Amino acid sequence: MSQKQIDILERALAREKAARKQAEKILEDKSLQLFNTAQELKGANEKLELLLEEKKSQLQGVFENINDAYLIMDLNGNAVKMNDAATELFGYDISKERLNVINLIYKADANYAFKSFKKLRKHGSFTNYTARIITKTKAVKWVHINASVIYNKVKQPIAAQGIIRDITESKRTAALIEEQKKELDIIVENSSLGIVLSQKGNIIRTNDAIQELLGYTEKELSELTIKDVSAKEDFSESKDYLIKMDSGKIDNFVIDKRYKKKDGSVLWAKTNVNAVRDNLGNIKYQVALIEDITSEREKSLIIDMINDVAKSILGKMNIYEIAWEITHNIAEYLNTNDCIIYLVDQEKETLEQIAAYGEKVEGKNQILNKITLPIGKGIVGTVAKTGKAEIIKNTALDSRYIVDDEKRLSEITVPIISDGRVIGIIDSEHIEKNYFTKEHLHTLESIANLVAMQLKSAINLRERQKAESKNVDLLTKLEKSNEELQEYAHIVSHDLKSPLRSIDALVNWIKEDNKGKLDDTSNKNLELIETTLEKMEQLISDVLLYSSVGSDSTKKEEVDLNILIEDLKQILFVPEHIKIETLNPLPIVYGDKVKLQQLFQNLISNAVKFNDKEEGRIEIDVQDQKSFYQFSIKDNGIGIDKKYHNKIFKIFHALQESKESTGIGLSIVKKIIDLFKGEIWIESIPTKGTTFHFTLKK
Repeated sequence: MSQKQIDILERALAREKAARKQAEKILEDKSLQLFNTAQELKGANEKLELLLEEKKSQLQGVFENINDAYLIMDLNGNAVKMNDAATELFGYDISKERLNVINLIYKADANYAFKSFKKLRKHGSFTNYTARIITKTKAVKWVHINASVIYNKVKQPIAAQGIIRDITESKRTAALIEEQKKELDIIVENSSLGIVLSQKGNIIRTNDAIQELLGYTEKELSELTIKDVSAKEDFSESKDYLIKMDSGKIDNFVIDKRYKKKDGSVLWAKTNVNAVRDNLGNIKYQVALIEDITSEREKSLIIDMINDVAKSILGKMNIYEIAWEITHNIAEYLNTNDCIIYLVDQEKETLEQIAAYGEKVEGKNQILNKITLPIGKGIVGTVAKTGKAEIIKNTALDSRYIVDDEKRLSEITVPIISDGRVIGIIDSEHIEKNYFTKEHLHTLESIANLVAMQLKSAINLRERQKAESKNVDLLTKLEKSNEELQEYAHIVSHDLKSPLRSIDALVNWIKEDNKGKLDDTSNKNLELIETTLEKMEQLISDVLLYSSVGSDSTKKEEVDLNILIEDLKQILFVPEHIKIETLNPLPIVYGDKVKLQQLFQNLISNAVKFNDKEEGRIEIDVQDQKSFYQFSIKDNGIGIDKKYHNKIFKIFHALQESKESTGIGLSIVKKIIDLFKGEIWIESIPTKGTTFHFTLKK
């Protein structure tokens, strides 16, 4: 091999070595770059795995902690996974038991549920599904569901998922709100206040009350604005308030304003306007409460005149003075030269002119040609009969019109009513036709109401004074009559007893003079005469006692009834077989001791007299009531038949003939109890006994 060839080979080898070194250097650099890239990729993978794990953990946390129920089911409706909220809502624990959503469907909502499920399969989702479910515990709940289908990598449906919200309470609340809304609608429609709902001046809704007040239908009002029905004079003031309301300075204002009614007349109303705002504070609606104050407004316009009437009659109790003041004020208010006050005489059924103004008056309060009208005659008589005020626009066309001092063409007549009865009439006339207005009528009715009570009081005072005058005369006569009667009773008693004593003495002389000469029959007849004389004397004494019971001349004092009863036991003859017992301590009463003694003595002696038992019992008792004492005297004697219970208190009415009884004792008892403003009654069973009950005021 030549040197040239060797040199060529050496140069080629050197180039190859250099190329190899360069390739190795490139390979080394690429390997290092690949290694670095691999390390970076490894780090990125680790971060990705951590991120995926974190997202998985977060998703699991959301799944577990979501407030609403979350459910995953297969395409056959079997629950695959549920969160705690779903377990609590449905009552099923799918870790321990199977659950198919068909078991949750409320029967009445089944068709809706199946249609919604078909929609879910077809479209892949549904929203705003609202229906009822039935839980494991058979509780019925309302739910709201949003659901979607779950697909695999090749877009095939493999399951469905849904978020279920329990809206049972909100449903109940909505139902309650709806019910309250209906109730509110009823209240609104039946309110005596007019109610208007408006928006930017347009009338949106009205109730029956405002429709009736203004005379429009609901439809007619809905086509109008607030301005259309408001009086022009008041609209500017309302507008000022509305500007403040729009700016948020006020939410409410109250104003007295006029409304134009459909018939052209005016309605004065107190209007309370309230703003209904949205969340941003903007006005959505305005609600106006409208109260009719037309009559009150009219009263305020004539308040000065009414005040003048009130001041003029203040303190007056004479019906004529009151009537004259009324006629003067009314005539000036009506600007008419005629006004008359009539007074009703209920007994005679007539109307008397007691005050007047104008041509009917002469001098100081002297009525010329005073007339009296029967109730029911003329316009005045008709109003007195019906109690209803009248305005006559043209008296020439009214057959009831009666000409008094001169003929006038207009007449207004108003009754003065107290306790539902007409006690007087206000009547005024004017020479022109159609002179009097409704405002005049309202004013006169106001005055009539104002003076009715005082006029009635004045009439009552006059009648009371008449009655008191009569009573004084009657009392004087009665006192004199009582004195004469008592004096007469004493005289009669003395005059009757004297011959009785003489007869008794004569009988004793006859017995003494004929001692041993008279047979038994004659002696018995003489004894019978003596007994009769004794009874006659007792009867006279009792009559005298009865006539003096009503006398109030005796001294009143505190009387201990316990001591009084003990004294009576000593005075009265009480056989040994009869016992008198006081069951409870008796009170100390204030009154006439003698009359109280007569009261208890008569009742106890009666109980003793008419006791036929071997062991007689008389029980005295008392009950303390609020304003009186209720006493009872009970015995076990012969008793009294019920048909005699009311008769025994009448004078001279004795149920049994007895030489010891005159039939006046219980009459005296009744009279004494009447004096003490008490009552007396009996309870009795024949053969068993009798109880007398009576009350005495404290």
